[in-house]
Amino acid sequence: MRPLNVGTDQYYWTERADAINGRTALARGEGTVRTLVPALDTFIGGLRPNHLTLIDSADRMMFDLTHALCVNAVGALNSDVVWIDGGNSVDPYEIGRICRRFGQDRHEVLDSVRVARAFTAYQLVSLINERLEDEVERTGAGMVVISCLPDLFLDKEMRWSESYSLLRQCVETTLELTRKKGLVTLVTNLGLMKIVQRKSLKSLLYGTADDIIRIERAPRSLRISLPNRQEWMLYHPVPRFQTTLEEFMK
Repeated sequence: MRPLNVGTDQYYWTERADAINGRTALARGEGTVRTLVPALDTFIGGLRPNHLTLIDSADRMMFDLTHALCVNAVGALNSDVVWIDGGNSVDPYEIGRICRRFGQDRHEVLDSVRVARAFTAYQLVSLINERLEDEVERTGAGMVVISCLPDLFLDKEMRWSESYSLLRQCVETTLELTRKKGLVTLVTNLGLMKIVQRKSLKSLLYGTADDIIRIERAPRSLRISLPNRQEWMLYHPVPRFQTTLEEFMK
């Protein structure tokens, strides 16, 4: 695996998801992007174009949803997906597993996923503020994913005032591009407490997002809520390789 070189212009977006161990994608179009999980899709309704959706999660199920949304976006939007990874979370093997489960062409999907990884807050700022729009225009992407957005800005070596200012720039740039290009945009955070401990961080992310999906742990289940709609449900995840009755009937 050759890491993406974020230090030079030439190699910002050179590798597709099939060329790296841990990357993801962009998608473009006018449709709604769904999770491929019937119970969740009925409740959530899917990710919409021209909207920025935040998944704020206490559980690693967030990563499963993110990969599933990317796989579905390639077909639903008939376009590439651009994934900026701030948490080393992209997994091409997971994309392949989802493709096999739902009968999609693994190579076609992986070819449609463009991934860039950041390892510092400054690299992430450069990718979002200076490079993202050019990549969306170049690929015609319809979906943008920014995974684990807050993580790199919580570096203890950085002053919080600087971190917050840079993070706000990234959020504002992402929202502006979402509106300008009519993108389906997904931003994720793993770890509810990191947002609770920084009230200004929660206000920024929750105040900017058009739609919020919050995932909390509950006894033998997950509590999934939509704060903007004041709705919630209990979801019982099935083992990774088990098919639900709803999926089987489809």
